[in-house]
Amino acid sequence: MNTTRKISKKISVFSMILCLAFLVGCNDNDNDLLSVSILSITANGSPLEDGASNIPVSSVIEVAFSSEIVPSKFENLLSITAGSSEFAYTVSYSNVSSKATIVLAQMEANETYNLSISVGDLGPKGESFNDGISLSYVTNFGKTPCLSATNACIQTLQMPNDSGAQFNFDMYSNYDFIDDTEFTYNSINQLVIVVHGLQRNANDYFSYMTTLLQSINMEGSSLLISPYFKDTQNASADDLYWDSRWREGADSGNTNASISSFTVIDAIIEKVVSSGNFPNLSTIFVTGHSSGGAFVQHYALANKVENIHTNVNFEYGIANNQYFYYPDGVRYDENTQQFITPSGCSGYDFWPYGYQLSVPYLDGIEQSIITEQQITRSTTYFLGSNDTSTTGSLNTSDCQATLLGSNRVKRGENLFLYMQTFYGGTNNHEKIIVNNVGHDANGMYNSSEFQQYIIDHQ
Repeated sequence: MNTTRKISKKISVFSMILCLAFLVGCNDNDNDLLSVSILSITANGSPLEDGASNIPVSSVIEVAFSSEIVPSKFENLLSITAGSSEFAYTVSYSNVSSKATIVLAQMEANETYNLSISVGDLGPKGESFNDGISLSYVTNFGKTPCLSATNACIQTLQMPNDSGAQFNFDMYSNYDFIDDTEFTYNSINQLVIVVHGLQRNANDYFSYMTTLLQSINMEGSSLLISPYFKDTQNASADDLYWDSRWREGADSGNTNASISSFTVIDAIIEKVVSSGNFPNLSTIFVTGHSSGGAFVQHYALANKVENIHTNVNFEYGIANNQYFYYPDGVRYDENTQQFITPSGCSGYDFWPYGYQLSVPYLDGIEQSIITEQQITRSTTYFLGSNDTSTTGSLNTSDCQATLLGSNRVKRGENLFLYMQTFYGGTNNHEKIIVNNVGHDANGMYNSSEFQQYIIDHQ
């Protein structure tokens, strides 16, 4: 009798274990049946991974699930944000509602977004989504910059004379800032204007500066413009053109035009700043090499736009210039190492060396104003340490030029010394020596010194 009870008891325990095992197994199977998982997430056809970059501002994200989902439930769990702000989107469904297609139109350029799908009820029979996800990605710059000095990168600005007649001025630009008036360039933080030298090779200067901006990852955040001051041989009927005095701010040679080369740069800057298409623009760089450096030194002290746009930082970079403006008749004598008032050199204080007989652009502007602007505006002299040749294009025949110094390096150093000597406490000038570079625009602009200058002042 006792043996029979023991056997019965063992059978009962075994039966209970079997039942428990069966119940647990059923529950596990039920959990498998009552869950849904993500098979893939793609952006514009490519896998979307956490930390992805260069995502187009208008994109399509597809989320493929292991089984059917309920659209309303999915949209309750889905969130797309930029910072703390929700971003609007539209969703459509396919593959028996197992694929969600999310359309994101016109996200902000160069902005970080977060896509998250929370844990929760997702399927039509109560299937749950148990593996919540959160992915961040960064959009691209919104527009693809034009990076080659070809006709595709040429922009034309129309400049009116006093009578309203229109003249054309061409320039290379990495973005269409003239005709494309609908797009807002939120990613652009700086405008870089680079002025060619005596050869008027604006295409080369555009290439030099493009290389620089790419090397410091600023090609997408910079509007790059390389103006082309044409001569008569290369100008079409309605084009503005100049003789060599374009570098001094003189008026164009067109009949009845009376448009200064300085006025052109004013108009370009005004077009960019006042358009409203560059709301995050904070810095304007104007730089030039050789004759372009002469242009920038004179434009820096003369231009009328800096005083108008006080919310933007202006920076002037003068590279390997040989023709400098002085605010008075004092010059540095390298032999005596003293500042003197020269004698026996008629016209040494005429424009572009001094204020006398200045260009029409400066009509009505007193010399004291020009002096104040020259002293206080942020000006940097870039001097190639090897640009010491006294042959070639260096002017060693005119006394007005030779009074400035024996070579290009000395001429830049002498003016900087003048500023430190007479305006040491008030000038906003800097001198940077670019080591082992001569009279070479590409060498100057793609030097580590110039790279650091752009980075520091952006």
